[in-house]
Amino acid sequence: MHYYQKNIGDYRRDTMNLSLLEHGVYMTLIDHYTLNEEPFSLDQLDICWAIGARTEDEKTAVCLILSKFFIETKKGYTHKRCDEEIAKYHAKSDKAKESINKRWNKDTNVIRTYNEGNTNQEPITKNQEPLTNKDFETFYAKYPKKVKRPNAEKAWLKAKPDIDIVMKALEYQLSNDSRFRDTQYIPHPSTWINGKEWENEVSKKEEVVDRLVIANELYKQDEGFYNLTKEEQNERINSYTK
Repeated sequence: MHYYQKNIGDYRRDTMNLSLLEHGVYMTLIDHYTLNEEPFSLDQLDICWAIGARTEDEKTAVCLILSKFFIETKKGYTHKRCDEEIAKYHAKSDKAKESINKRWNKDTNVIRTYNEGNTNQEPITKNQEPLTNKDFETFYAKYPKKVKRPNAEKAWLKAKPDIDIVMKALEYQLSNDSRFRDTQYIPHPSTWINGKEWENEVSKKEEVVDRLVIANELYKQDEGFYNLTKEEQNERINSYTK
């Protein structure tokens, strides 16, 4: 046993008459006793040797502490408080081991059941393979912005969209959505998938687009665009979307 709790109040009450030397001897005896978890030999010279008591004062202190705080038995010098702490330690340790063994046995049974279930499962044939990844390849090949593919594929596997609906929506947006006219405004494929853009209404009518994006596009064509009046700017933007 490598650790024990010390009740300072109890210790001070029981040892208030000890000298500093005697305190040192007592604590050394307690440490030695607890570490080895067994009584001291009845041979006091052997005890002195074991704890390093060499001077006459130290040996005298050893004899005094043994007589005041230890019990002489056939097994050797025992210490009541130390024996109680050692017993508590082993009881706690045994309980922890029992708990670990129960948990280990439970986990082992779960693993065994899982493995047995997998053993009995029929192998997946090619006809059973999910088409989700192939559908993603079709989508990604068509999508104009090839960035962060792992994120896009992860989003696709999570969303599991209908490839026909996706491709129909994408085809329409490529032709009509102003975001796809300039690479810098094209959403990342993962953003497009996470936003479920294929669920946006697909019709022959023009979609409502970001007027600021259009304004920037018009500015690229004519740097004097922002010098126009608000009415003139709006007229240009409206004409751009028709």
